[in-house]
Amino acid sequence: MNTTWRWSVLSDGWTEAHEAVAIAGGSWRKKVRFHATAVLLEHARHGRVLFDTGYSPRFFAETARWPYRAYRQVTPVTLTEPRGILGVLERRGVPAGTVQHIIVSHWHADHVGGLRDYPQAQLHTCRAAWDSLQGLSRFAALLQAVLPGLIPEDAARRLHWISEGTDVFGDGSLTVLELPGHAVGQIGVRFLAEDGRPVLLAADACWLSAAYRENRLPHPVTRFLHDWPAYRRSLDRLHRLHLAEPELRIIPSHCPEIYPADSSPRGES
Repeated sequence: MNTTWRWSVLSDGWTEAHEAVAIAGGSWRKKVRFHATAVLLEHARHGRVLFDTGYSPRFFAETARWPYRAYRQVTPVTLTEPRGILGVLERRGVPAGTVQHIIVSHWHADHVGGLRDYPQAQLHTCRAAWDSLQGLSRFAALLQAVLPGLIPEDAARRLHWISEGTDVFGDGSLTVLELPGHAVGQIGVRFLAEDGRPVLLAADACWLSAAYRENRLPHPVTRFLHDWPAYRRSLDRLHRLHLAEPELRIIPSHCPEIYPADSSPRGES
């Protein structure tokens, strides 16, 4: 039975931040480009799966007015693909209708911007993450980096709950790890790539790969965005996995090592 996945990292835009914000001891003079990414997973039997969906042009529509305009001002976005991840996929010969599953690591706008482009897809997410979205005022949503207009009206009907240890397809090929802290109910997924090496998509459990390798937290200025104790535990978990399994490729969603600013994305193609 084939349990390996073909995978590739896609991006439809980026923002920048000072390195010192992303990791303790970083430079305030150096700015780092953080791409909004989605990962396309392809399996001989399970078909195509997206891990997150990038920005999409809807980000700009949803941040055109207050209070959500503050999101755009705090993290200015450059969209590199006018049609979002949808356009990236179509250039690769992947019709949107062939994506049958989307794993939502968490519901921040740079991870769910393209959800409306895949009305046929089943959505997999942590129940705690979904529950945290319910009943938010506009300002509370903004503080959680959530743009409610990006969420499809029928999302609740298409949700499938996943949590720590969930075997998504029942064959051990794609399993879930809970990595909360950056967002309520944030999850990552682990799989075996076609080259035989294990891969862990770690979402925003850290922003730079150096953070999990060296167990270095972001700057304390970011604490208002996080459940700080949970963030520390998740980062420590990644660090321990890195030490215990040197062959494991840990993929933070935005790290320039994964999607270099001036070259093609890493991963299998």
